[in-house]
Amino acid sequence: MATSKSPAMPAARSATGGAGKLLRPLLALLTLVLVVVASVAGTWYFMSRYQQQQLQAAMQLGIGQQQGQAGATGPVPTTYTPPPAPPAVVPAPIFFPLEAFTVTINDAESERIMHVGLTLRLGDEQSRQRIERYMPEVRNRILMVMSSQTPQSVQSLAGKQAMAKSLQAAINKPFAPLPDGQAVSDVLFTAFVVQ
Repeated sequence: MATSKSPAMPAARSATGGAGKLLRPLLALLTLVLVVVASVAGTWYFMSRYQQQQLQAAMQLGIGQQQGQAGATGPVPTTYTPPPAPPAVVPAPIFFPLEAFTVTINDAESERIMHVGLTLRLGDEQSRQRIERYMPEVRNRILMVMSSQTPQSVQSLAGKQAMAKSLQAAINKPFAPLPDGQAVSDVLFTAFVVQ
C-alpha cells in the first residue's frame, strides 16, 4: 500500500496581515482629525457664547446707548466728541520780596509799632527791573502808606485788605521821569505784627 502523504496545508494567515498594516495608521490619523475638529468646534462655541453674554450685559446696562434708550435693541448712533484742547500755557508769576518794614503807628491813647513783611506779585519782568532800580522811592511810598494807618484799622481783615490795595496803588504810580507805571498785581503780607 502506498501511503500517500497529504499535502501540507498552508498556515492560516493572521488577521493582522496586510490590511491591518494599512488600517492602523489610518485609524490614528482619523482619530487625530476628530480630536482637532472637536477642539476647534468647542472653542468656537464657548467663545461665541461668552461674547453673547457680554453683549447682553452691555445692553442691560445701557452702555453705548443714548439716554432714554436703555435696553433697546439694534444699532445705537453715537456722536464724536473731540478731545479737550490742551490748557493754555500760563507764565510763571514773578514774586519780588521786600525787606521787612517797621513803622510807628499813632493812636489817640498810645504809640504802637507795626512790623510788616511784604512780597509783590508783578505782571512782567520790566516791572521787576523798575522796582529794583527805584527801590528807595518804592520803600518811601510804602512807609508813607503804612505810617498813616491806625492800630484799629490794621487789626481787622478788611483793614489789612484796604492797606494792601493802598500799597498797590502807591507802588503802581509811575516814577518821576517815566510816563507809565508798574504792573503790581498784588501785595502779599509775609509777616504782620502790631505791638
